[in-house]
Amino acid sequence: MGKNKYVFWGLVITTLISALDANIMQTASPTIVKQLGGMELFAWIFVVYMLASTVTVPLYGKLSDMYGRKNLLMIAVGIFTLGSILCGMANSMVSLVIYRGIQGLGAGGMIPLSMIIVGDLFTIEKRGKIQAVFSSIWAISSIVGPVMGSFFVEALTWRWIFFINIPIGIATVLCLLPYKEQTEFKKTHIDYKGFFLFGASVSLLLLSTNVGNAIWYVIAGIIGMIIFILVERKEAHPFLPVSLFKNKGILMTNVFMLVYCLSFFGTSNYIPLFLQEGSHMSIYKSGLILLSIAVGWMFGSTPAGKWIIRFGYKRLFIIGSFITALSGLALFMFIKDLSYTNLFLILTVQGFSFGLLFAVGTIASQEFADSNIKGVSTSLQMFLRNIGTSIGVTVMGLIINHTANIVNGMQNVFLYALILSLVTVVLSFLIPAKTAELSEG
Repeated sequence: MGKNKYVFWGLVITTLISALDANIMQTASPTIVKQLGGMELFAWIFVVYMLASTVTVPLYGKLSDMYGRKNLLMIAVGIFTLGSILCGMANSMVSLVIYRGIQGLGAGGMIPLSMIIVGDLFTIEKRGKIQAVFSSIWAISSIVGPVMGSFFVEALTWRWIFFINIPIGIATVLCLLPYKEQTEFKKTHIDYKGFFLFGASVSLLLLSTNVGNAIWYVIAGIIGMIIFILVERKEAHPFLPVSLFKNKGILMTNVFMLVYCLSFFGTSNYIPLFLQEGSHMSIYKSGLILLSIAVGWMFGSTPAGKWIIRFGYKRLFIIGSFITALSGLALFMFIKDLSYTNLFLILTVQGFSFGLLFAVGTIASQEFADSNIKGVSTSLQMFLRNIGTSIGVTVMGLIINHTANIVNGMQNVFLYALILSLVTVVLSFLIPAKTAELSEG
């Protein structure tokens, strides 16, 4: 690793602040609302952050192909840290919501740019291991985050959940400073018109998952997307390059990951709730079940790079989607009778397929792309994963809310996810095995 050691630690810290922020906020937000008032704005603390951090992902990817990854990542961390300072100083819910939006604008670049730098710096074999490190950080944060959130709220003040990001943000930038990029970056025209249309349409579609009268947001979002496509077809330098969609490897991998995230990936949001409501389990024990997915994830993503070289992309996508579908079938059929241990084991198997497919998907988005669009290709896939997960989680929530009890609701959720996972099995057969196949076919 040598000279890349500091960069690697910079990327690790970047992932850590993103992961901790997501998990600490869930614990601390009820206390914040009690102190600041404005309960009607409670959901917006999360919604505005999600919108800002999701919509900006492809823009960061595009800009990184033009101006380099390092400076852009330092800017993203800087915006996130500034947003954190402002959130810590907020004295009303309205100001907190606005400052969370600023935080989200920075967060939108932190994970995608970290992944793009990993793609620039490390070989395919090492990338699987590095992604395993990143995913284990998310796993640890899901357990440590709520504990830290409780500590800050009870021992200090909720404002420290934001101020803690200041030293971490500074440390990240210091780690990135020695990094010298080897890639040549080509400055091209940025289609801001396209980005605005794209961002507005996606925002409307995402808002439809969090508001009443959702149908009008969906209609407006779809109309916006149609206008975006029509305008982009005439644009000389479109916001999302046409070459992304003419490339079979990128197109099929992205479609696969979108549908995959619509299926089982969001079920983990509801499993702790199911255990609390259906089995009257403690919050701690029900949350601990998610460790199973994290453990499986590490075993799936660590060897992914080596397996790509040995077996090719297609075979791994097929195997991963089959494992997801079979473990999903077990969850659907036996969820009412599963013991905690058996549920833990099945989720570990499913976590293995998550880890494998997310690592292979990320590497595929980089290796199938030409070097001048590697950034936008990587960030586009991360963007589609976020969209898939957001919509999937919303649909699952609706399914549970329209069922008599949580146990039946969870079974219906698994049925919905199982049907979609069968679609991913079909899609996996359409992905090229190796990057070389693209030039031949």
